[in-house]
Amino acid sequence: GKTIIKNISAKQSIGVGELLELLVLQAEMLELKANPNKRARGTIIESEISRGQGPVAWVLVQSGTLRVGDVFLAGETFGRVRSIHTARGENVQEAGPSTPVVVTGFSAPPGAGDAFIAVAEERTARAIAEKRSDYARRKAGVGARRITLEDFHDQMLAGQKNILNVVLKADVQGSVDVFESSLAKAGTSEVEVKVVHSGVGAINESDVMLASASNAVIIGFHVSASPKAQKLAEQHGVDVRTYRIIYEAIQEVRLA
Repeated sequence: GKTIIKNISAKQSIGVGELLELLVLQAEMLELKANPNKRARGTIIESEISRGQGPVAWVLVQSGTLRVGDVFLAGETFGRVRSIHTARGENVQEAGPSTPVVVTGFSAPPGAGDAFIAVAEERTARAIAEKRSDYARRKAGVGARRITLEDFHDQMLAGQKNILNVVLKADVQGSVDVFESSLAKAGTSEVEVKVVHSGVGAINESDVMLASASNAVIIGFHVSASPKAQKLAEQHGVDVRTYRIIYEAIQEVRLA
């Protein structure tokens, strides 16, 4: 039919060149074109907090041209492009359509899949990002007191608790997504695992306060809690668990 099929092996260097030729041919036949002469639009592929650079994200520019200095909006975050790097680590001043690049200058790590849009004014981007962030916080809601995985297990045996609230932090957005889907599957018809907040980066004071207010357990993957957050967690009795292996975290939640 209309679907082109090509057997390839990147490991053995077989068929990759032919595949690229077929992609170009298909794009020409479907008349796939993007206008480079406008503000950039794209999609966030991945994000993380990098030492020395702060929040960074892999962005796929889908239309328009992204330039250093452009103001942008991405989900609940905004910023101004400080630098653009290609997949090979080359520093460039602009990126056109169909170009994947690493962008710095975010106010916070965006979510994978968020729309990336270059805008005219930073004031506009900031206002929209703050409204989205405020809506997300109100949608998450809050609870009443603190809990640990051991407490949750005891309350389950006593028939008192059937929802485990979790605050989830990881090193990159991809890990967050995998964790969220895995925790959702860890629940049963009698027990529900609810992620009240998830994000990229170290566990901070805001995460501890949210966990305290929503009676949640904090789970970190390949991240640690800041000294202030650790002290605050001890003061409020918030259970903070960090892991290097995702299956260990899922197993502990299942056991609880």
